[in-house]
Amino acid sequence: MTEKSDIPQGALDLLILKVVALGPVHGYAIAQRLQQVSRDVVQVPQGSLYPALHRLENRGLLTADWKQTETGREAKFYRNPCTFSQVRSPPTLCTSTHNPLICRSSRHNP
Repeated sequence: MTEKSDIPQGALDLLILKVVALGPVHGYAIAQRLQQVSRDVVQVPQGSLYPALHRLENRGLLTADWKQTETGREAKFYRNPCTFSQVRSPPTLCTSTHNPLICRSSRHNP
């Protein structure tokens, strides 16, 4: 039976986006990071994490590429489709087709 998380779907999505905003990361590392920063309060089972990652990828909020991990294994690395310069400014209207909630138009940056 697939294990489910007690975290509501929207909250899990936001937590994942927050971790991925720090840079490209694979799914297992996302779960580890969430557990680490929450001091073991947040433990996201695979049965909740990977469907959430796929949902975010399908919505265009994440992009993913297969790369080698530090241990030499192939893993899907997730990242924000926007560049750092697009997400550092305060929220404004977005001209990006990838992520209208997070991206910022480059013409609005300082």
